[in-house]
Amino acid sequence: MSHLLSAKFNQHLHSLLASLVNKQSAQPRLIVALSGGVDSVVLLHLLKDFQGQYGQYQVIAHNVNHGLSENAQQWGSFCKDLCHQLAIPFISSHVVIQKKSRTSLEALARDARYQCFQEKMQDNDIILTGHHEDDQLETLLLALKRGSGSTGLQGIRTQQDFFTGSLLRPLLIFSRVQLVNYANEHGLQWIEDESNQNTDFDRNFIRHNVSPLLNKRWPAIAKSASRTAQLCQEQQSLLDEIAIEDLNACLVESFAQKTLLVSAAARFSDARRNNLIRHWLKSNGLQYPSHKQLKILWQEVALAAADKQPQLRLGTYLIRRYQGRLYIVSEQPLALPEKPLNWSGEDILWIDKNRLGVDFSAVSKELAKQYNVSCYLRKHLDASLTCLPEGRDKPRTIKKLLHEYQVPPWLRDHVVFVFVDGQLIEALDVWKCEDNKSKLLADAISPSLYSDD
Repeated sequence: MSHLLSAKFNQHLHSLLASLVNKQSAQPRLIVALSGGVDSVVLLHLLKDFQGQYGQYQVIAHNVNHGLSENAQQWGSFCKDLCHQLAIPFISSHVVIQKKSRTSLEALARDARYQCFQEKMQDNDIILTGHHEDDQLETLLLALKRGSGSTGLQGIRTQQDFFTGSLLRPLLIFSRVQLVNYANEHGLQWIEDESNQNTDFDRNFIRHNVSPLLNKRWPAIAKSASRTAQLCQEQQSLLDEIAIEDLNACLVESFAQKTLLVSAAARFSDARRNNLIRHWLKSNGLQYPSHKQLKILWQEVALAAADKQPQLRLGTYLIRRYQGRLYIVSEQPLALPEKPLNWSGEDILWIDKNRLGVDFSAVSKELAKQYNVSCYLRKHLDASLTCLPEGRDKPRTIKKLLHEYQVPPWLRDHVVFVFVDGQLIEALDVWKCEDNKSKLLADAISPSLYSDD
C-alpha cells in the first residue's frame, strides 16, 4: 500500500508546486522542517522519492533544537544521521525559548522555529512541514474550545506565504495511521518526544483522550473536519475580498500610516465593520482580536467622547483614536537621535533603523554636495522657532502648528523638520514653508517619510 501513498503524494505535491514554481524564474529549494518524529521522517522519505522523479528540485532538511528537552541534542544527531543516509543536505539551528505569561509554550516554540527558518532561507524557498489530517482535527477542536469564528475554523492551511518564500503542508490529505503504516513498511525509525504524552497540554489531551473516542464513533471525522476547514478557508477568502474593498473606503494616509476613518467605518453594519477592522489589524501584523476586544475597540475607543484620548492594548501595540481616526501605535519607543542628522546622499536617512527614516531616493544625490541638508526633530529645535506654512496668513510657533495641523500628540516628537543651509523648508508630511526661497528648495529637495512602525 505504501507505493499508492507515495504515488498520491508525488501527484499532490507536484500539483501544489506547479502554481508556485510557475511564478518564479528559478526552481525553489524544498526545505523539510525535520523534528525526527514520524510525520517529518515520512515527509523526508517521500521527498527523497519525489526528488527521484522530479530531479530539478533540491531537497534540504532543517532541524531546530528548542532546548526544551534533555534529549534534544540526541534528536538533532538522529536527524543529521538520517539525512546522511538519504544523502540530503542538513541544516541545524538552536534557540533559547524565553517563557512569557499568557503565551503558550507551543506558540513560543513555533515562533522561534519559524524565525530560524527565516534566517536560513533564500528567496523563494519552500518550507514543508509534516502536519497531517489528525492535526487538522485537533486544531479545529482547539478552535472550538477557544470560541473562534471562521478565522479559527480555517484550521491549518495547505499553502501560505512565508517571509520571502512559501510554506507547504503536503501531508494534510493523509491520516497519521497512513503515515505510520508507510514508515513501518519502509523500516523507518523515528523518535518520540516525551512531551507528547503530557496531557496537561490541550493538544495532547485531545490527541489521547478525545480524538480516539470521536474516531471510534465516527471513523471519517478527520476527513469531515478537513472539509470544514476548506470551506471556512473559502469563506474567509470571500470575507477578505470584501474587507479590502471596505478598507479602501475607510483608510486615510496620515503621517506614513494607514489610519482608519471612524466616520467611514461607522456606515457599515456591525458584522461588516468588525470584518474590516480585523483585516486592518491583521494586515498591519497584529493578531485577530477577540469579539470582546472588537466591541471595546469600537464602543470605547472609536466612539469615545471627542475630548477623550482612548486606547486599547493589543499585544505590544495600542489602538488609539485622534481627530476621528484610529491609529496603530507600537509600545516600543523609537530610539531618537540626540543631534540632528545630515544627509550625505543615501537613499534613506534613518532616524531609527528600519522603523523611521527619510526617503531621499527620488532626490538628486548631487544636491547633497551643493547644500547642507539636515533633518531635525522637535527636541532639536529652539522653542521660539516660528514658521509660515503655505497658505497661512501669519507665522506660528512649531508647537502651535503641530496642534493646528492635528498631529497626534504621540507623533509630535517624531515629525521630521528638513533644513537646507540652516533654513527650515518643511515639516515632512505636515506642511511646507511659504517664503519663496523655501519653496524653491522644497521643490528641489523634497524627501518623504518612510516608516515600518
